[in-house]
Amino acid sequence: MKITGAIFDFDGTLFDSMHVWKGIRYKFFDRIGLVLSDEDEEAFKGLYLRESLILAKQRFDMKETQEELYAKFFDMIKEMYLADTEPKNDIIDFLEKLKAKGVKMGIATATGEPALEAVLEKYGMLHYFDVILSTYTVGAAKTEPKVYDVVLEKLGTDKETTWIFEDALYAATTAKKNGYNVVGIYDKSEEKTDELKELADVYIHNYSELDI
Repeated sequence: MKITGAIFDFDGTLFDSMHVWKGIRYKFFDRIGLVLSDEDEEAFKGLYLRESLILAKQRFDMKETQEELYAKFFDMIKEMYLADTEPKNDIIDFLEKLKAKGVKMGIATATGEPALEAVLEKYGMLHYFDVILSTYTVGAAKTEPKVYDVVLEKLGTDKETTWIFEDALYAATTAKKNGYNVVGIYDKSEEKTDELKELADVYIHNYSELDI
């Protein structure tokens, strides 16, 4: 594969961390003292993080600003990452190979940048990445290509030789529809692995399978 740039998702792609997100919205609401009725829970179904925090502020007349809620949420995520996540198999060796070849690397994720930086620093991985950017910062979920496009612009690499690494079908679909090369990564959290295999240009279970 010809590659000058690599844009990685974080959860399920760089790190085994999808378990952290199971029921996370309700864990956060519990932490800040919100008690949700059945009606409240129904209202939050299917919302992305940004939408959830906006609705929580409106629905419960919270005094915190959106930025303060965002910071509190990712402070909790940071604690959970540091306590209970690890890098995916073979990822550090793969990053080292990319670095040795001069490939520029970035992260496009739904997770707040400070939380990522903390856990990447813990495992000695932070220095590999030229750009770390969240969907919250750019104001668009991965149903849109904006976060990939902004990371690409910051990396300064050609789109034709910049590869997106994703474990989630919906995000990989967005990248592929918008002209990116896609490496699909196996993660047990993604139930539609057959569809991801079909969509991706390359599909792997471990990074050792990739020949660059």
